[in-house]
Amino acid sequence: MWQKKEAVIVWLLPRIFNLKNQQNHRMQHHLISPKSNPLELVFLLAMFTSIGALTIDLQLPAMPLILQSFGLSEANKQQWIITAYMFGFATAQIFYGPVADSVGRRPVLLFGLVLYTLASLMCIFADSYVWFLAARGLQGVGAAACRIMVNTITRDFYAGNEMAKVTSLVMMIFIMVPVFAPSFGYLIMSMGVWQNILYVYVGFGLLVLLWTFFRLPESLSAENKRPLEMRRIKIAFIKVVREPVSMAFAVVSGIIFSGFMAYLNSAEQMYSDIYQVGHLFPYLFGVIALFFGVAAFLNAKVVMKLGALVVTRWALLIMVICNLLLLLVTLVFGGIPPLWFLVLMLIIINICIGMAYGNLMAIAMYPLGKQAGMGSSVIGVVSAVLASVLGILISQQLSTTIYPVAIGFFVTSLLALFLVFKYSNRVVMH
Repeated sequence: MWQKKEAVIVWLLPRIFNLKNQQNHRMQHHLISPKSNPLELVFLLAMFTSIGALTIDLQLPAMPLILQSFGLSEANKQQWIITAYMFGFATAQIFYGPVADSVGRRPVLLFGLVLYTLASLMCIFADSYVWFLAARGLQGVGAAACRIMVNTITRDFYAGNEMAKVTSLVMMIFIMVPVFAPSFGYLIMSMGVWQNILYVYVGFGLLVLLWTFFRLPESLSAENKRPLEMRRIKIAFIKVVREPVSMAFAVVSGIIFSGFMAYLNSAEQMYSDIYQVGHLFPYLFGVIALFFGVAAFLNAKVVMKLGALVVTRWALLIMVICNLLLLLVTLVFGGIPPLWFLVLMLIIINICIGMAYGNLMAIAMYPLGKQAGMGSSVIGVVSAVLASVLGILISQQLSTTIYPVAIGFFVTSLLALFLVFKYSNRVVMH
């Protein structure tokens, strides 16, 4: 039975999008590649990465209204709008890598983009909060294909510090989405109902789908394709999870982002309910996010000189110091530090995350060149599951102070720094 299902999947996916080898050869001279147009490739990879940020950040200002539209009032329940998406995003990633290693990167990307667009339409027609969250989860399942394929396609074309540089350039472009998305969300709501945001998701999904279909080449060469067999998948999976450096740095990336996810879940509540500056939320959120992009740009400049590991260690060390300072000041002020100080610390923390993120992915993926698809899936699942589960556990403790976020940031960054130093001597990159 399993072999029949494998055969159907391998036969069906390429044909859904009419991706026959003969057609690919005819189109090859029109498609982007690192040699023909590296800038367009970076921009398209940034679009894949941006789907997640857009799906989360655009609706941040609308979360209280979304809750009210379904007859709910408890503020902490709005956090599940983000977490539902993240759960779908996290759990689906494990499937895309093995399929991509068999049928190629393009069919997986196109499947994910179609699913994301359909799920966005489902959000529009959801008649209960449960169904809305289910559609959000499906959005995450579709977007996961894009996120996994970013790492995989980048690893197909680049390696080591050069991959870290390209990843940082992608992040630098992508960061414009969280910078402007909340303000754009407010603008959309001011011109009509919050549901108009959902139509933006549909439009963005279609745009990236068409761009991918007409312009992106297949980065997996024919000789590197592997049959979609359980035995081979099991062997590849075991090789990935037994690679200590890859698993350690996947855990580190998840731990770092768990603190960030807690902030993301609760940002609107913090600024609106605790600090009573809800009207400033999109601007504060955008300014803080902007420095993530600045850090990614700086990392692209220095990583080739200093190396991914050195930059990551310094970034995490500075992050721990800032988080400790934030926690101490929060204690002094009874759980609500001055707004200007909180924003300053969040800016520095975002800079540290921006400097570390691309490097963590590059270090984790480096030993997995022959298992790039499976490696990207496993690393993505570990990172996203840790971030979403720990993030919601932290943010659900939010009430009238920012203690949960401050403590969460400090503990997670300290643990991440410990793991990086523990496994540093095993990292070998060129």
